[in-house]
Amino acid sequence: MVGVSLLRYLYPLSGVPVFLIKMAFEYNWKNKEANFGPPISKQVNGGTHITIEIILKKGKKYITLRRPKGIPEHELPPELKTHSKGLLYFCHDLMIYGESIEDCVKRIVKDQAGISVKNIKVLYIDSTIQKKDNQWAFIPHIIAEIDNIPKTNSEITEVITFTKNSIPEEFAWWSKKELKEFLDEFD
Repeated sequence: MVGVSLLRYLYPLSGVPVFLIKMAFEYNWKNKEANFGPPISKQVNGGTHITIEIILKKGKKYITLRRPKGIPEHELPPELKTHSKGLLYFCHDLMIYGESIEDCVKRIVKDQAGISVKNIKVLYIDSTIQKKDNQWAFIPHIIAEIDNIPKTNSEITEVITFTKNSIPEEFAWWSKKELKEFLDEFD
């Protein structure tokens, strides 16, 4: 699996992450390799971002959140205009420079769902160039096991639990078919 291979590379048996080992030579970028610099304040055409897609799970049930106004400070899907009650979202946000994946997941879930994370599992890591802005999106897909179901509030008007066999319609960025195939393959 891609995710496991990458994690084994980043965290080899020595326990020292590869990206923390000081290189004894200067690498010359010849093949458009990923060369991440310091954080910047604005998105740039052709840039790179690391986004975490987090599927909440309690026991054998997945959890999605209905958000009439989308996730704050995020792009809104075009379909939102035709769904007055809002669309369904998983937790989703950008990784902060220097943040571990576990800390990132905990932060995002606390910020967007108001609950704590018990455990995480990396399901899949996607790497794609977005046509709309030529951004290279690097997207770990994660299951976050939780103890408590999120509560509704001014941003979340409905909390829906479902199984692989009862996936609801109206997801913002997933079709029912895509989500079913993804969960069947990776969870």
